[in-house]
Formats: sequence, structure tokens, C-alpha cells
Amino acid sequence: MKIVTLTLSPAVDIEYRLERFNPGGLNRTQSHTVSAGGKGINVSRSILRCAEKDNPGFSLKTVAPVGGETGEMLQRILKKEGITLTAVPVKESTRVNVSVIPDEGHSVEINAPGTPVGDALEEIERAVLDGIGPGDCVVIAGSCPKDVPKSYPSELVRKVKQTGAAAVLDCDGEALRIAVNAAVKPDVIKPNNEELAALTGCSPDDPRELARAAEGLGIRTVITTRAGEDPLLTDERGTIFFSQRKRPVVRLKGAGDTFLGAFVYVRYGCGDPSDDIAMEFAVEIAGRYVAGE
Repeated sequence: MKIVTLTLSPAVDIEYRLERFNPGGLNRTQSHTVSAGGKGINVSRSILRCAEKDNPGFSLKTVAPVGGETGEMLQRILKKEGITLTAVPVKESTRVNVSVIPDEGHSVEINAPGTPVGDALEEIERAVLDGIGPGDCVVIAGSCPKDVPKSYPSELVRKVKQTGAAAVLDCDGEALRIAVNAAVKPDVIKPNNEELAALTGCSPDDPRELARAAEGLGIRTVITTRAGEDPLLTDERGTIFFSQRKRPVVRLKGAGDTFLGAFVYVRYGCGDPSDDIAMEFAVEIAGRYVAGE
């Protein structure tokens, strides 16, 4: 079985930590980290953590467009993590995102727009579709670069499903709206409660409304994550609430990608047809991640 992840808007993420943020003057940091970011890349990272034990019937392919010195940096970072990137060259440099996290006050995030892919979209698509078929899974995650239409994730879902592989989509806004209203729908979507509310007009804080909204989408499997709260699984049976053990919250950024990676690994990488087992595993893995374990 093969899992392919696609990140159309990868990034080099720089995170600065400091005691307090001074918006009008000089800021001296206590420490900083540089990492490879992007939702599909995060999903691959989660899958690899879950697959630490040998799984001879499973393979992972991580696809992303990269360009310039920052693109080379991103590949080096991933290689150190054990993630071999199927990198599709683009003309412009891979974007850089910056986070400033003070001990006192609110964090500041500065995200650049996705790097244009230019004429590389067909090559990206070939890299994703190459060799996939029934029993395999493609995860399309994250935002579209500014030169890629919002309809593209839905178009790629259709092409993935024509091969017999499963299509998992994790995006938001207009791209998600187009995909859920398309004639050929993804097999799995994973909105958080805010994204589902924006899509359907339901309350993001009312789990019953979230359940009804998810059930009305016509998607085989809808996973609705809620930061720090119990996630929801909606499939042909209706909606099931999965309780999670309460842990101290150390980090939330990337928790949804960690959750999705764990779910996809069990559901598709291990050939287990049970959404329930995959959900229970994902709840535990995401809980550990949030707690910093």
C-alpha cells in the first residue's frame, strides 16, 4: 500500500522565542528554530512517527514544489528527519513563514503567500499520480499558491479516484467548498470546527450542529477536530463522538496534521478498513503531541 502526500504551498518556518515582544523597537530572541512546514509535509512527518516499527507492505511518498535556496534548505531539513522529498522544481524561492512567540503576551505569525508553481503543475500532478491504484491513498493538504485555482484540489481528487485510490482532502475556504459540492467527492475530509462552521453556517461551538452539518455534506468520512475538545467522526452511520484523555496543552500548532497523519496511517497504510480503530489511534497520537510527549 502506498500513501502519497501533496503540499502545494510548502514553507521554511522560522520560530523566534523571546521574553516579551516590543512592536515598536528592537527585540532580542532567547532561541529560534528552523523547520520544514506545510500541511502535507506535517502529515508525512506524523505518518513516519507512527510507522517506526517495520511495515513492509507500506510506502510513503511526499511531494512538494520547491525553489531557490530556501527550497534547498527545506529539502535538507526533511532529509535529516528521514523524509525523502519528491521535489518538483519551480522558478521562485520557497516561501518563508515567521512566528514570534513571547513568554508574555500574544504570539505573532507572519505567513507568506504560497510560492507560484508556474508551469510545474503538470509535473506535480504526474508525481502524485505515478504508480497509484486501488488500495493506495493520496492526501492533498494545505492552501493553493496564488497561481493555482481554488478548484484544483477538487480536480486532483477526481483524477486520484479514477485510479481507484482513495482521496483525502484537508483544505479550507473556497477550495473546500468546491470539493464538497463536486460530482466526485473526496473520501475523507478533516475540517476543524471553525472551518466546518465557515463552510456550512453552523455554530463552531455546538457539537450537535457540527454533527448535523457534517452529515449533510455527502462525504464518506468527515473528521471534525476541535482544539482541546473531543473530535467527531461522521460516516454512513451518523456521527460518533470520540472522547480524549485530558492532557496539559503544550502546543496546538500542527495538532490537526498530526491527527490526520495518524488516521491515514492506520486506515490506509495498515490496510485497516475501520474508521473507528483509526480514530482511536489518531486521538491518542494527537493527544500525546499536544501534551509535548
